[in-house]
Amino acid sequence: MKAIRVNELGGADKLSLEEIEKPTPSADEVLIKVAAAGINYADTMMRAGNYLTKPDLPFTLGYEAAGTVESLGENVTNLKVGQRVLATTSSGGYAEFATAKAALTMPIPDELGFGEATALLVQGLTALGLLNETKAGQTILIHAAAGGVGTLLVQLAKHKGLKVIGTASSEQKLQLVADLGADFAINYSESDWTDEVLKATDGKGADWIIEMVGGAIVAQNLKVLAKHGTMWIYGAASGEDFKVSVLSLMAKNHTIRGYWLMNESVQNRIAFTKELLENLSAGRLKIQVTEFPLEQAKEAHEAIENRKTTGKVVLTVGN
Repeated sequence: MKAIRVNELGGADKLSLEEIEKPTPSADEVLIKVAAAGINYADTMMRAGNYLTKPDLPFTLGYEAAGTVESLGENVTNLKVGQRVLATTSSGGYAEFATAKAALTMPIPDELGFGEATALLVQGLTALGLLNETKAGQTILIHAAAGGVGTLLVQLAKHKGLKVIGTASSEQKLQLVADLGADFAINYSESDWTDEVLKATDGKGADWIIEMVGGAIVAQNLKVLAKHGTMWIYGAASGEDFKVSVLSLMAKNHTIRGYWLMNESVQNRIAFTKELLENLSAGRLKIQVTEFPLEQAKEAHEAIENRKTTGKVVLTVGN
């Protein structure tokens, strides 16, 4: 079968299309004929060797797969061959076939496209995890609001009754953020963006800040974080780390927390997935999808790293 392999850590040019052996599902797994493989910013970091985990070389990227069940492991009874499914894979999604734990594989309705379905996994689950402690009436500042997680955060936060401020770096992306329901759309590449946030919150600042840009913007966030406010960190798209004086947190009882979906329990992930599917069925979620064929994995990674995409980015697989 065809798969995108990483034989050496580095830039997007390290992604190569190769023929490898088709996997066989173990007793508690299913084999999926992949139609769409989700791409996340974390994939680009893992490819470069900058992520929290580093798989042994060579490896196949891809932690989200949507397609049809090709075969079942001997202990699997909750799924059937030919069923349309969505799955979290341990790796290997960028391929024509991938295995996944049956417990992490969920049937999807016929009306849900495979590309759209992949947005419900890493990015959709991350969005719900980041919103898990919010309350209606609070204000949330969402950076990179036109991205895969951001577009879902905007919509889910509005549904939960929050006042939403979304930031992006271009007029086109800001329009998308506004169309998705944000109360305010602000360009964070402009020098006065913090003034705009304070204006939007009547000087109070945001109760929650969802941060994944990194670099200098993190220190600026503290200027617009409300008293007793919390800033979640779930990435650094700029590739830059940041330094924060812990003593500076005392002035307004600020909290800074990290978030990684892998630390959520299986039970939470299953519950979050069901909640996302319910929101989709109710028409409360619009999923933006940008597609690249499997053979253009390099171009897809470059587009994400250069911030040229909106919404969910997927690789389509023609079997």
